[in-house]
Amino acid sequence: MNFNLEARHPDTLLHLDHYSGRRLAVLEDADFRWLEIDDVVQSVLCRTTPEALCLPHLRMVQACLPDKATRMLELGLGGGDMTRHLAARWPGAEHHCVELDREVLELYRRFFQGGEQPTLHHADALAYLEREEATFDLILLDLFGQDGNPPLMFQPALYQALARRLGGTLLVNLLPRTRLELERVLHLCAEHLGQAELWPVPGYRNIILSLVYD
Repeated sequence: MNFNLEARHPDTLLHLDHYSGRRLAVLEDADFRWLEIDDVVQSVLCRTTPEALCLPHLRMVQACLPDKATRMLELGLGGGDMTRHLAARWPGAEHHCVELDREVLELYRRFFQGGEQPTLHHADALAYLEREEATFDLILLDLFGQDGNPPLMFQPALYQALARRLGGTLLVNLLPRTRLELERVLHLCAEHLGQAELWPVPGYRNIILSLVYD
């Protein structure tokens, strides 16, 4: 499971497209298949162990997972790394995944989906939270634009909606561009959900935020 982010040597290009000003590519070698957006690796599938987590920030998310989850929501899908892992970890859980980018959804279905069968939603994260009526005991928030976390991550409406839908653990993958962005997210969490813990990923800009809200 040692996927080297610095020295990738794909044997095969499975998909290449320039979509809305972005470059999306799916590549593979003998051991791994991965999704790149603008030459940045977003997701990695270990071909022999699909449920394994190969990227450092996802291993940090794994370390913060609760002991049990029965109803899970992922906001942001990518290549479904956490989707595969969670399906193997809790095979009987209800599992929903929300992804705004239709092409990313299709790439997941074509190249990364295995035996897991989450309910997929092509939707905006906030719109989904506002129309959903049930609560989740685990929510994973992993939203990114072309240059980092999107504006939605810094708006109160997102955290107000999360407070209505969360009855357990929230895990957020942050890639703050400035200290002010990080402080803004912490303030919004404290105001609407509660005090969050921060778990920096060694050697990376990613910071995992975790909190429990009942």
